[in-house]
Amino acid sequence: MRFPLFIAGRYLFSKKNRNAINIISAIAVSIFMIGTAVMIIILSFLNGLELLVRDLNNSFDPDLKVTPVHGKHFEPDSCLGLLQHINGIDVISSTLEDNVVVRYGEGQEIARLKGVDPNYTRINELDTLLVEGAVDLRRSDDFIGAVFGGTIAASLNIQTRLSTTNATVYVPMKGVEYNHLNPEASLQLEYLLPTGVIMLSEESDKDLILVNLNTARELFQTGKGVGALEIKLMETANRSEVQKTIQNVLGDRFDVRNQDEQNESAYRVFKTEKWATFAILTLVLLIAAFNTIGALIMLVLEKSKDIYILTSMGAGSRQIRRIFLAEGMLITALGIGLGCVVGLVFVWMQATYGVVKIDGSFVDSFPIHLKWTDVGVIILIISGLGLLASLYPAGKASTIQLSGNRAR
Repeated sequence: MRFPLFIAGRYLFSKKNRNAINIISAIAVSIFMIGTAVMIIILSFLNGLELLVRDLNNSFDPDLKVTPVHGKHFEPDSCLGLLQHINGIDVISSTLEDNVVVRYGEGQEIARLKGVDPNYTRINELDTLLVEGAVDLRRSDDFIGAVFGGTIAASLNIQTRLSTTNATVYVPMKGVEYNHLNPEASLQLEYLLPTGVIMLSEESDKDLILVNLNTARELFQTGKGVGALEIKLMETANRSEVQKTIQNVLGDRFDVRNQDEQNESAYRVFKTEKWATFAILTLVLLIAAFNTIGALIMLVLEKSKDIYILTSMGAGSRQIRRIFLAEGMLITALGIGLGCVVGLVFVWMQATYGVVKIDGSFVDSFPIHLKWTDVGVIILIISGLGLLASLYPAGKASTIQLSGNRAR
């Protein structure tokens, strides 16, 4: 393979008689370079966005979450007694959530109201997510504190500073028919004073309202029932082992999910978007790779005399084919190499200096995260495209060589 590679290198890097060949070869290299760099940068941006959302969710979601398989509520006392004997569990919090209609000022939205007990703040780092006000979920005769998610707070224009305006939440009363003449007679309502705003991912905080557990129980009329047990594990605990142990102890009536499983649908969307983007970029690059075919065919036509000379010196059709196949792969490799340099340098600059900024967000610059597996897949895919683009011109070179033999 040394001889075909040597000849291919001479064709690529030495001066050619026709400047058009030089230009077309440079364009072919540029296509592979731009394609490689763009793929690395875009996939790294998507990885960074996924990592940011995962970090936000992980700071809010518990290590493990226990929910009933059937129904929405259950009595937590028996479960708590069983879980207290399992090693690795640090804190357990009872929670209850359901949909409500919330009205604040002139705004009205459908929200997800979540009642939490005092242990909840030991599981979730709410203070780190706070962007306005304070995490105050106290309940008294004339005060019920509530913390709103960032998206719904913006939608309702929630004010937490020196504000005495309450948000009103409504849910249908159980066992009571809707009264068209007096709608409020068939609704359970509560007045909440917004005390703080937390920022999560758009999907997580678009409709979230946090209140104390007793308020949620009264509003949803569940008695002592809860909707879930949220668990924080010790730092030294083996999460998968503790999850299996809890599942075995509680049995089939309960579902025990870790953080990834709690947001499985959201992460699946990220992966789908990522690989759909990758497929579209690959298709675009495949179409652009036809330029490489044109460059190699023109090179074959220009070097037809060289092919005859090589044939007369004993080079067979296989070696001629290898020369132009190596030429195409050299163009591809040069483009991939330059593209990797450009892409990796940009990723490093974005991660270090935040070149691409985001205005009006809680992060200063667009998150980016490089995965070397992505780089490996990109190199393999583009190398495959370069190989496919080189097959026809290499076969064409063999045809010219055979024609030369017949002419003699």
